[in-house]
Amino acid sequence: GGRIFAAKDGGIMTCLDAKTGKPLKTARLPATGEYYASPVAGDGKVYLLNEDGQLSVISAEDKWQPLHNVDFGEGGYATPALVVGRIFLRTSGHRYCFGK
Repeated sequence: GGRIFAAKDGGIMTCLDAKTGKPLKTARLPATGEYYASPVAGDGKVYLLNEDGQLSVISAEDKWQPLHNVDFGEGGYATPALVVGRIFLRTSGHRYCFGK
């Protein structure tokens, strides 16, 4: 079934059933703080960038699990973009492209 992932300030992530709206899991992300950028999903993962420039990667499943956390050391307000197997990420001072 479909899922909706929503983050709120403090790094609280909730996965909801898209059909019923029922919460499936709510827990704190590795990167706490405030979130302005929207979560994006691709390749079985959800990517979230907080305002401190910390990127959390979680599994895109009902009972999601943290997979990675990276601190870019500067502000992050833009929603990451996923394009053809790459993630494009912008912080307040740099632009990044990650892929295989």
